[in-house]
Amino acid sequence: MFSKIEFVSVIAFAIAACGTAFAGNDAFIPAAPGDVRLQGRAGESADACIRARAYSEWARGAMYEECVNSFRTHWDDSDGHTGWQNEYWGKTMLCFAGAAAYTQDSALKKWVMEKTDAFLKEFQKPNGYLSTYQNEDLLRRNSTNPDAKQHWCFNIWGRKYTLWALVDIYKATGDKAALEGAVKMADHLVAQLKRLGLTLDKTGAWNGISSMSILRPVLELYRMTGKPEYLALAKDIVRAMDAEPSNPGTLIRDAFRKEKISTWYPEPAFWAKAYEIQSCLEGLVDYYRLTGEKRVLDAVLAFHTHLIDEELNPMRSAGYFDHFLDGRHHVNGMTELCDVTHWIRLNRELLLLTGDAKYADLIEEAFYNAFLAGVWRDGRWGAHIIRSHGTRHLSAPPQTGMFEHQCCPDNMMRTYFDFAGSLGGVSADGALSVALYSDATASFPGVKLAVSGGYPYADTPVVVSVVREKPGKVRFRVPRWSKAFRLDGKSVTAENGWYAVDAPAGASAWSLAFDMSARTEDIPAGSEKIPPSPQMHGLDIMQYTVHFMEWYTPDMANLSRHDPAMLVFRGPLVLAKGRLAGTSRDETLNASSLRGYGWKASLAPAPVTPANAGVTQAWALTLSRGPESKTIPVADFASVSNVDDPSNWFSLWF
Repeated sequence: MFSKIEFVSVIAFAIAACGTAFAGNDAFIPAAPGDVRLQGRAGESADACIRARAYSEWARGAMYEECVNSFRTHWDDSDGHTGWQNEYWGKTMLCFAGAAAYTQDSALKKWVMEKTDAFLKEFQKPNGYLSTYQNEDLLRRNSTNPDAKQHWCFNIWGRKYTLWALVDIYKATGDKAALEGAVKMADHLVAQLKRLGLTLDKTGAWNGISSMSILRPVLELYRMTGKPEYLALAKDIVRAMDAEPSNPGTLIRDAFRKEKISTWYPEPAFWAKAYEIQSCLEGLVDYYRLTGEKRVLDAVLAFHTHLIDEELNPMRSAGYFDHFLDGRHHVNGMTELCDVTHWIRLNRELLLLTGDAKYADLIEEAFYNAFLAGVWRDGRWGAHIIRSHGTRHLSAPPQTGMFEHQCCPDNMMRTYFDFAGSLGGVSADGALSVALYSDATASFPGVKLAVSGGYPYADTPVVVSVVREKPGKVRFRVPRWSKAFRLDGKSVTAENGWYAVDAPAGASAWSLAFDMSARTEDIPAGSEKIPPSPQMHGLDIMQYTVHFMEWYTPDMANLSRHDPAMLVFRGPLVLAKGRLAGTSRDETLNASSLRGYGWKASLAPAPVTPANAGVTQAWALTLSRGPESKTIPVADFASVSNVDDPSNWFSLWF
C-alpha cells in the first residue's frame, strides 16, 4: 500500500509526465518538456547553455558547491549582511531539473536526485525549515529601525526558489524525497506564519512583494498534494494584493489605476520592482487558472496593458533597470536579464491560458532580442543589464558574497525551456496551435510537429510539417507586424491573429511566408520625470543612467544619449548597427536621430565577410527620403551585442 505522500507522488508524477499538470481551463496545452527540441539559432544557443551550465565540470563542481555551501555559512543573516544567497540553490536546481526534463538524460536525472537527497539530509531541519538564514524567524524589516538589515530580508524569497526547485525536481525525476522535502518546507511556512501572527505581505522586501511571489510554487504543490492549507495560503496572498487601503504591495487593486506605474509610488526607483512584481503576476495567472476568480485575471490583464503602453523598452523587454520607470520612453535603455526572463514567463502563462496570439508576438520579440543579447556566446555567463547601445552590456558582476553565481545568469537556462514550451499546443478539441516558428520539433497527444526554415533570420518560407493520428484543425499564428501572410503561396487573412486549416490524418505540410520587410518605429518622446530616491543616490534618472552606464564599464563614458531616436525592425528582430555587423564606430555611436523625418527603410541580405563573421544574419539597410539615401550595414541586435568586449560597439538607434 502507498502512504499518502507516495500516493499523491504517483498521481502527480503521472500528470507531470504527460505535460498536462497545469491545464485547468487553458486554451491549449503545451508539449511535455522532453517532447520538444529547439533547433536552428535558438537550439544552438540553448544547447551551448545546457552544456556549460548543466554538464561542465565547473557547473557540477564549483558552481554547484558554492550555492550548497551558503547553507553552511549562513552568510545571509550574519553580521553586516542582508543578502540573498538563499536563492541560488533553488535557481540552480530549477535549471538542472529543467535540463533533465528537456534532455531526458537518465544520467543527469540520477545526478540531480543524488545531489537533492544529500542536500535535504544535510540541511533540512526536522521541523521542515530549509534556508541559508540561521534565524528562521528573521522574516521582515525592523519596524523601529527602517535602516536595519531586516529591511532587505530575503528569507522567504529564497525559500520560494528552494521550494520550487524541489517541486520541479520531482516532476523531472519522480524523486519522492524532493516532494517530501517540499511538503515539509510548505508545512513549516504555514505553521510559522500562524505562530508569528504574520501574513506574507508583512514579510520580506517591498511590502511583501518578494515574499508573495511564492504563490506559484505553492499552487503547484497544492495540485500535487491537495492539502487545503496551501490553497488557504494562496488565498491569503491574493487578499493581501487586493487590500484596502492601497499600499505598494497591492498589485491587484493598483492594476486598475489609470496613472502610469512610474507615478504610483513616491520612490518608484525603489518600489516599482519589475522582477518581483512580474513573478507575482505569473502566480496570479495560475491562481485564476485554479479558481476562476475573474477579478484576478482582469487585474493581470490591466497590469499587462500598463506594461505594454509604458514599459515595453527598445530591447523588447519590460521595464528600465529592473524597475517600472516609464521604460518605453528612455533612450538609454537598460533592462535586467531577470526581467526578460519573467516578461517571457508572464506572456507564456497568458498565451497558454487565453490563446491570444499577441502574447506569442511578445515572447518571440523578447527572446530573439533582449534575451539572446544577454547570453554570452559560450552559454556559461551573461549580462546583468542589457543596454540599447554602447560598447557592451553590463556583465553580471559578483553579488552578495558569491563568485560563481549572480541572479541573472542563474535564470538563463530556464528561459530556453519556457520558450520551447511556448511553441504551441493542443486544445481540448484536438486542434493544434502553432504559436512560434523557431526551427523545432515537438510531440503532443495525437500530433507530431516539425518547424523549419531559419525563421526569423532567413528569407525562405517557414515549413510546418504535421503528423496527426486523427483529422483536425491546425492553427497558424500570424504576427501582428506581418502585413501580409501567404499559405502555400496564396494570400490569406488571419482572424484574431490566427489562420486555421483542416488537416487529414497522417502527414501534411504547409509553406508559410510572412511580410519581413523593414519597418521603423519612433520612440515616443516626453518621458516622465522620475523623482530621485536612495536607490538612485539622490540623482535624477538621467544622471543615474550616466552614473550606472559607467559603473563597472568605464568604456561607456560619454555614450549616453539625450534625444529620442528611431528603431528599425525586420519581423520580430530589432536591427542594430555595430562592429560585428561591419558598421564603423562613428556611424554606430553617432548621437544624431532620424526620428520624425520620414525616412523609409529597405533591406537586402548581406554576405558573410570577416567584418560581420559571428552574426546570425547581416543585411544592408537602405534609408531613403526623397532623393536622399544612405546604406548602413546592420544585423540583429542580439548578434552584434552578445559579447563581453570593451572594444566592441553597437546601437539599435537610428
